[in-house]
Amino acid sequence: MPWAEELIGLLRKSGPEEVMRRLERYKGKALPAGVVNPYTHLEHNRKKIDYAGYKRRGYPIGSGPIESGNKTVVQKRCKQAGMRWNEPTAQDMVTLKAKEESGLWGASVRNFIMAA
Repeated sequence: MPWAEELIGLLRKSGPEEVMRRLERYKGKALPAGVVNPYTHLEHNRKKIDYAGYKRRGYPIGSGPIESGNKTVVQKRCKQAGMRWNEPTAQDMVTLKAKEESGLWGASVRNFIMAA
């Protein structure tokens, strides 16, 4: 959809306010069931999707780092053969694996030993 691609480009370039101005015709408008109102979505999420601001501050805006972290932390540890997890134990394991991957494992162990 060319109009959507244009708005996505504008969102990345100048932020949500300009895109919201272009979508004002949807403000308060009821749409069919299951269809998200684009104006309302931007209005409720504008602080989370200030891609232009994030880029100016040097933050990544793509999902690649998150997906890579998920693969490294969650899948590499929790999806090994024979592994069975429930939510609390999986969360504990993922937390420990994240500390190891981020280089914080040593400090965490030292803090644990000092607190004992």
